[in-house]
Amino acid sequence: MGCGKQSANSGMLRPNIHNVEERGRLHFFYHSPSSCLPVRDILGEQGHYYKTEPYIEKRAENYCRKCNPGNIRAFLKSKEKYLFLFTRCRNKDSGHRGKLYIVGYIVKQHYELRPGGLNAVVGEAKVFSFDDSYPLSPCANARHVKKKCDHKTTARILGHLKGKHNILKACLAEVKRLQRQLPAKERRKQARESR
Repeated sequence: MGCGKQSANSGMLRPNIHNVEERGRLHFFYHSPSSCLPVRDILGEQGHYYKTEPYIEKRAENYCRKCNPGNIRAFLKSKEKYLFLFTRCRNKDSGHRGKLYIVGYIVKQHYELRPGGLNAVVGEAKVFSFDDSYPLSPCANARHVKKKCDHKTTARILGHLKGKHNILKACLAEVKRLQRQLPAKERRKQARESR
């Protein structure tokens, strides 16, 4: 869940993009308390700095800043196809507040080695409202949620999300709205990192 240092060999990754199976891996992100939509904590309201991941603007994870790079590296090397994005709703006006949900996923289709040795996964992305999202068992700590999903669990998650409305465009608009509230210095920094 937390951000950590990457090894000096982080750019030496051999991703598995083509030989994938219908399996997935969960990846946590901090939800923005200022939004009823499942977007990252752009304004750093949870005390974990200004969040840039998942970088849905490019349908990517680990694109601008390293955060839990070990989970992303393991996903990129694995036969897993879906990176399931999960979060705990933090919006005080939501009936979902405090609950964990899988709110979307990125299909492993591309790999990008980013500046600073970041290993980014890029692909088709879908995001769902908290109402439509896949609920996870109540858990005091998101770190204790099992990350690897076998074929059966992956099928159950995808089955739940099938036919639900992809709100990626609405989330992109929400990201832009929240980014306008960032200090100018941070906006410039994020603009540089996303190139």
